[in-house]
Amino acid sequence: MPNFDELLKGKEAAGLMKDPGKLEKLRDAPETRRIFDLLSRSTEDLEGAAQRAAQGDAAQLTGAIRQLMNDPEGAKLIQKMKESLK
Repeated sequence: MPNFDELLKGKEAAGLMKDPGKLEKLRDAPETRRIFDLLSRSTEDLEGAAQRAAQGDAAQLTGAIRQLMNDPEGAKLIQKMKESLK
């Protein structure tokens, strides 16, 4: 199972941020929609959690993402997305 902290700090994340084409592919992928659906189930206010994370309080969003990564479907979706971005 992928480690959340490693994903954020990895060279793939840095490369993704520099490639608008890959970002668009990621944004438009059906897996992305499903991941957001799963994240929304694990936190009542996903948008609010994202806003708080942007302001430095990432606890709720991090918890939701960790829960997603511990879910077999979530881990599979994340792995599929990683493979499609190579």
